[in-house]
Amino acid sequence: MTDSRAVRDVLQDPETPERTVVLLREVDVIKAFAEKNGLDTQGNYQTFVQLQDNQVVWFLTASRPLAFEPKLWNFPIVGGFPYLGWFNREDAVRFRAQLEADGWDVYTRPVRAYSTGGWFKDPIVSSMLSDGPNAFRSLANVVLHELVHANILIPDQAVFNESLASFVGDGMTEDYLAERFGPKSAELFWYRWEEARSREFGTRLHEAYQTLEQLYESDATDAQKQKKKDEVVDGLMEAFEFIRRPNNAFLIGFKTYNAGYEPFVALHKACDGDWPRFLAAVSSLDEDDFAEELQEDLAPVLEPLTRAGCRAPKAVASSE
Repeated sequence: MTDSRAVRDVLQDPETPERTVVLLREVDVIKAFAEKNGLDTQGNYQTFVQLQDNQVVWFLTASRPLAFEPKLWNFPIVGGFPYLGWFNREDAVRFRAQLEADGWDVYTRPVRAYSTGGWFKDPIVSSMLSDGPNAFRSLANVVLHELVHANILIPDQAVFNESLASFVGDGMTEDYLAERFGPKSAELFWYRWEEARSREFGTRLHEAYQTLEQLYESDATDAQKQKKKDEVVDGLMEAFEFIRRPNNAFLIGFKTYNAGYEPFVALHKACDGDWPRFLAAVSSLDEDDFAEELQEDLAPVLEPLTRAGCRAPKAVASSE
């Protein structure tokens, strides 16, 4: 934040690359679309930070090696999280080594953006601006995803928070591209293609997660569990080009961002596909609507809203 510059100054700077100028101007278009569809931009993305690297944060997750039990970090006010973010890669790597020495499965990955959850005005960081042909659709997705966090963030419910942001960011990006470039545009075509590939990848990871979850809850010995786990992970390695071997921490990270897809779809349909109504419905949720910390099964949370016709059940009761 201390290195940030006002976007208007960056745009007027003759040394700013043309590509950066074009993408920074697009942020205002994306923000206008977000506001129209129920997301308060809360003064975010009015400043820009040029980073030396192409990522702003390194995320770290950890889990027991033979159980899907994430290591949790708890903070005042905002609650617990199954991950930590490090601005310095070397710090993240050192911390990963400490956890691995203590017997944890650990996974680290680079992140191109983050949200302060509405507590501060977030800057645009250069890692949000892709240098590839997907720049517009990538920028729209990350801005919309992070704006969800600035609007809705329930303490101790990282799975809900991240899955909601992924669902809204992905779905709203498709609508944005259709409106911005046209329903038959190349931008929309390639975005849908990329999403379909992502869904295929997600389906395979979900199957692996379920297989391992059943294994870990079985009466098999630790040695048997480890052998079967290695076989499942070997299958993932053969199917996909992972830079680093996936483990429980990796799969928990995937689950955190991709839970409750079908219940979200059902609720969105109950809201007649209207994003402002959908966001108003999920905004009615609070900590008391969840049965446990970091709840993974989101159906019991979302289905009452769907049955009530895209409204909080208590609001329906009071109107009746």
